[in-house]
Amino acid sequence: MLRPTAARKGIAISSPQDPPTPRAGNRGGHRAHPRSDSLEDWTQEALPEAPGTPGPHHRARPHSHSRTPTRTRSDRSPGSSLDAWTSGPLPTATSSLDDWVQGPIELHVEREAEDAWSTAGSVTGTWRPPAEESRSRSPQRTGPEGAASPAGGSIDGTSADGGLRSGPVFRHELHGLRAVALGLVAIYHIWLGRVSGGVDVFLFLSAFFLTGTFVRRLESGRPLGIPRYWLHTFKRLLPPAAVTILLTLVGTAAFLPSSLWPTVMQEAVASAAYVQNALLVFLQVDYHARDAGGASPLQHFWSLSVQGQAFVVWPLLFLLVVRRARRGKSVRRPLIVLVLLIGAASLTWSVITTQTQQQVAYFDTAARLWEFAAGSLLALALPVIDRITGAYRPEDGRPPRLRLARALTGWAGIAALLACGIVLDVSTMFPGWIAIVPLAAAGAVVVAGHSGHRWGIDALLSTRPAAFVGDISYALYLVHWPVLVLWLHHSGQQRAGLLDGLVVLAGSVLLAWLVTRAVDAPVRRSRWLEARPWRALTAIAASFALVLAGAGGWWLVLNQQSPQETTASAQDLPTDEVATTVPTVIRPAGWQLGSQWPDLPQRCAGPWAPSVSFPHVTCQQLLPGDTDVDTSETIVVVGSSHSRQYIPALLPTAEARGAQVVNLTMDGCQFLAGAERDGYCAGYDEYVLSYVDSIDPDTVLTTVTLTDAGSAEETLPDGAASSVQALLDRGIDVIAARDTPRWESDQFQCAEDVIDGGGTPAEADEACGADASQKLAASNPAKPLADLVPAGPGDGAAAEVTLLDLSTQICPEGRCSPVLGDVSVYMDDDHLTRLFVEETLAPRVTELLANSR
Repeated sequence: MLRPTAARKGIAISSPQDPPTPRAGNRGGHRAHPRSDSLEDWTQEALPEAPGTPGPHHRARPHSHSRTPTRTRSDRSPGSSLDAWTSGPLPTATSSLDDWVQGPIELHVEREAEDAWSTAGSVTGTWRPPAEESRSRSPQRTGPEGAASPAGGSIDGTSADGGLRSGPVFRHELHGLRAVALGLVAIYHIWLGRVSGGVDVFLFLSAFFLTGTFVRRLESGRPLGIPRYWLHTFKRLLPPAAVTILLTLVGTAAFLPSSLWPTVMQEAVASAAYVQNALLVFLQVDYHARDAGGASPLQHFWSLSVQGQAFVVWPLLFLLVVRRARRGKSVRRPLIVLVLLIGAASLTWSVITTQTQQQVAYFDTAARLWEFAAGSLLALALPVIDRITGAYRPEDGRPPRLRLARALTGWAGIAALLACGIVLDVSTMFPGWIAIVPLAAAGAVVVAGHSGHRWGIDALLSTRPAAFVGDISYALYLVHWPVLVLWLHHSGQQRAGLLDGLVVLAGSVLLAWLVTRAVDAPVRRSRWLEARPWRALTAIAASFALVLAGAGGWWLVLNQQSPQETTASAQDLPTDEVATTVPTVIRPAGWQLGSQWPDLPQRCAGPWAPSVSFPHVTCQQLLPGDTDVDTSETIVVVGSSHSRQYIPALLPTAEARGAQVVNLTMDGCQFLAGAERDGYCAGYDEYVLSYVDSIDPDTVLTTVTLTDAGSAEETLPDGAASSVQALLDRGIDVIAARDTPRWESDQFQCAEDVIDGGGTPAEADEACGADASQKLAASNPAKPLADLVPAGPGDGAAAEVTLLDLSTQICPEGRCSPVLGDVSVYMDDDHLTRLFVEETLAPRVTELLANSR
């Protein structure tokens, strides 16, 4: 039996402690367009109104045990015409999934607007005590300080002529604006690969509705209820997000290479905790992070994290004017000043960081907060704008003033929004000042409001197709990016084509519809969850726990399987040949790459502890700090991560001699004493020399040559010789290591794609590898360093230089391959895997050091 949902009208619904809902008037015989926020409007016609029933804005609060009469076939309205489908009134009542699950819903469940995703979010206006309703007929009534009292025509509910309406109205055109913004996000992602400005519109609208919500509460004398607001908002947002994240984890396991699994697991938990943007900032600056951000199916959660963080912080601003509101004074002017200050500071920070570090600024909440401020400013100023421009809603029964200007302004806003990203390639300019373009475009649509013209943009945005996309906008944003990323990985394409892009978009719409119907709508309208705060909190905690269990459980399962996978490998495969058949297991697995960075077990302590610290240097050592320094040989590794990758090759010798090994490397900085250094590396060379002076090591290993990813150019950088000389003069032996090949693309992922597609290591070599002559110099540029000797007089035990050239082991027979035997050579585009160093390079290094003194 189908029953119409109880919360389907074009009004906001008050909470249980709110005053009774005033009845919307029907002025001038003009009936307001009813609100539509259910998806079944596309599949069935609206229920006809029985003779004598109230208009679409009147709905008595049902009793908890009331039942809705059964809908019969004869009750159904005739099929709609094309005009009704595109521009006619939206249906007033339909059934939805939650009606089947829990019966009629109390009106208080559908609360006021809090965010730009909610289908209840395009409401403006406020509630007033019933005693004021009789006075609302009088257009001369004014509120405190002579301001018009709240009503429904603008964000404060004031009609254009200063009169009062009896309730808030549903802004169909803003609901349709969601559809445009989301459509731009999806279309630009699928076909253009550019920034559209759609996300910025959602941040803008979120602030617009949030500010309207709390200002209405202040001006009507109701409590702010910020904790309850937090519970209500995240109870509504988290369950659909959790379902999407869990589905994405399943899709990742099925379709994405295992090298991306750890990234997706991390982002799954960060997304559910609304800190995805912070994680992406960390990954941007983390030297050890894999460059997989663009391929992550959960990367788009960064904007939801920014939005969620703003939902937590922004309501606190309204606490500053609570006392002022209780004294009957205006709260808008002090809020405007406060929001202007925050917005100016954030915009300044955004411009500066966008110019200096745009990849980090893009995800930075502080650099995006000015967009939130812009939406709040419009919400606070809209009543004045409406009064000055003579704004009227359809519910007023009279056309607004400046009809032509309104229609043109609305179209200009949409045109500017559509052009953003096509006419202007703003991808590298966001979120700086250029984001003003989409925000101004959205603001133009809001200010234009009801134009009174059939050809106005508000009429187009109020159609049923726009309402449908607006209804599923949140779920569509959640699912479209994972679907796209999974398809591109599966198809091996960089960008979707016309036909497969349409399939991706259609599939995303269908999945979004299912998520909305099965998860979003029941949770959002559940009176049981709304009845007690702890229930909403339970829904939030359960959603996060499911994601944490899914990602964490998957990681635990993988780690339990890793020993079996390692021992199952064919150990007799030659490590200097490229296999023409696929080994049983190629090691390490993609999800194990994070463990391939070489680390020593102890933090530097005892005699080996540095007297001072240095940025980006984490001193590590092999033996505990209480080891007898007098009987221990000390080997210090300095320079960049290309020196650090040789540490596993030193360990057999160190363990045999009982030697201490110290890791003093700094990622991205070679040891080049005496050379001119940039800001990042400045001071590192002096720090190394100061450290070796303090502990007097026996040997120092450092990389002395420098390779290039795009050519065979391999050089001996300025400062390499002087660094070696400085160590020799201190009586320290030097192991001068030759650099390893660098690549323009990730060698592990390149080989992984070939092998996962059924190819062999030999085919991966053909697709990804290169001749040694294309990656290394014909001869080792470090050879002249072997002739260096200490400058001072010797004592029979002079320090010496040992050249470490492992190019024949890394590129056997003149070919640099991504996989040798059953081991991947590279973990990314320029670093060797720890397994390869341990199993292939360590024996050669042990032999070389045994022959040295």
